[in-house]
Amino acid sequence: MNKFLAIAFIIVAGFLVNSCDGEEAESSAKGQSDVSTAEIDSHQISYFTVETESVTDRIFLSGRLRADKRIELFPEVQGKVMGGNRPFKEGISYQKGEILLQLDDEEARLQYQSSRSKFKTLVSALMADIKLDHPELLPRYEEWFNTLSIGESNPPLPDFGEKAARFLESKGVYELYYSIKSAEERLSKFTIRAPFSGILSAVKAEPGQAVGPQFHLGTLVDPSLFILSASVEPADADWIRSGMTLKVLNQDQTGSYKADVVRMNPSVDPSSQQVFVYLEVAGENLREGMYLEGEIESDSKNELARIPKTALLRTGGVLVKTEGSLVEAPVQIENLDRSYLWVSGLKNGDEIVENASEPVAGRIIN
Repeated sequence: MNKFLAIAFIIVAGFLVNSCDGEEAESSAKGQSDVSTAEIDSHQISYFTVETESVTDRIFLSGRLRADKRIELFPEVQGKVMGGNRPFKEGISYQKGEILLQLDDEEARLQYQSSRSKFKTLVSALMADIKLDHPELLPRYEEWFNTLSIGESNPPLPDFGEKAARFLESKGVYELYYSIKSAEERLSKFTIRAPFSGILSAVKAEPGQAVGPQFHLGTLVDPSLFILSASVEPADADWIRSGMTLKVLNQDQTGSYKADVVRMNPSVDPSSQQVFVYLEVAGENLREGMYLEGEIESDSKNELARIPKTALLRTGGVLVKTEGSLVEAPVQIENLDRSYLWVSGLKNGDEIVENASEPVAGRIIN
């Protein structure tokens, strides 16, 4: 009997405990609902009233600058770096044709002078044969011989006629002449000159260092004109034409520059699925590697709303005030500037939470 009484007591006690827990949960839920309603109706949340506008579609462009004239310097011959008229260092400017770097050419110069000496000796030795076999050519031959000098470049071979040319060719005159011209051209490659006026942006060689054809000496750039390489969606590329002019800004929005579209890549880049557009940019305080951005207007228009960036949730939507509740509404970002977003998906007069980063958890009713 006592056993049955104990079991009945346990069942009744459990029922009473569950009833108390249910009442507490219901009371807590009711209190939470009341708090949510009170918070939604409070003035602690700042709202932004949406005003839509008919906005011309804009194509956003951005990229980094690269000098239009830019050359990587590699020697064509092997030798020791001797230096030029000025230090070969970053930031040094040079005029077109000025010596950038001089390589040690002593051995090549001696071989060149030796070949020239042999050539003059050969030409002199053939004078007796010319006098006997081609006396009519002797005056011209002697005149040409007198112009030959070991220290200067050989003058062009005169046209002595077909018969005399065959004779000189059989004696090796033409072969040695063009061999000397080849050595002369090779000797000139020990002196590296600026192909255009510019500034050294990178230097890899130092005086006394031995370099060869595979050695990167440095980089010369012309800072007067730059190319901005930007990428756009293939659909946006249809609006862009060569000759278009736009304004581009630096990353801090403190500098404005004129940019002209000069060419477009006809193909889509396989890795990014973008089309590359190239713009010419000139102006003061521009440097290689600078990031610039700008916009091109298209011919189409859309109804867009300009909202603060702070109103955007991490989910990509905004909180819209609807009948005393906050409801998340999805939006599509069409364009952006420093503080605002241009979005579609909102109606004129909608009230949205201005700063979605505020602690509004518990105030949202989906």
